[in-house]
Amino acid sequence: QDFAIVFFDIDHFKKVNDDYGHDGGDIILKTFASLLLKLTRDTDIIGRYGGEEFVAALHYKDIEELETYVKRIKNVVCKNKFLFNNHKIQITFSAGVELRSNTESANQAISNADKSLYKAKNSGRNKIVFWNGKEL
Repeated sequence: QDFAIVFFDIDHFKKVNDDYGHDGGDIILKTFASLLLKLTRDTDIIGRYGGEEFVAALHYKDIEELETYVKRIKNVVCKNKFLFNNHKIQITFSAGVELRSNTESANQAISNADKSLYKAKNSGRNKIVFWNGKEL
């Protein structure tokens, strides 16, 4: 089966830690991770990659299914606020997406997804950038 790699990175996470302390940052990370787990099928894989980055390995039947998944994550995160000590915190994230079938190895797919993530971050954040340059 083919799969896609999606890198997620919480935008301006340092500001969350600066404004609400590391306890607040930890709550944001845990809540974001819980949302990813809840919105991702059990047959797919979600993991924390480091810092405020998460990675998903997703099986998909077509590109529309993959786009629907990342749109669903974006909609849920953007339409809700995260709660910490009676503070409602709005966050956004940037993401990069690559298909394993576009690359010679899984490591190359991971690297390409990471590059797409950085394109999203460097072009204004709160974006999802796909391997083909498409942005959501």
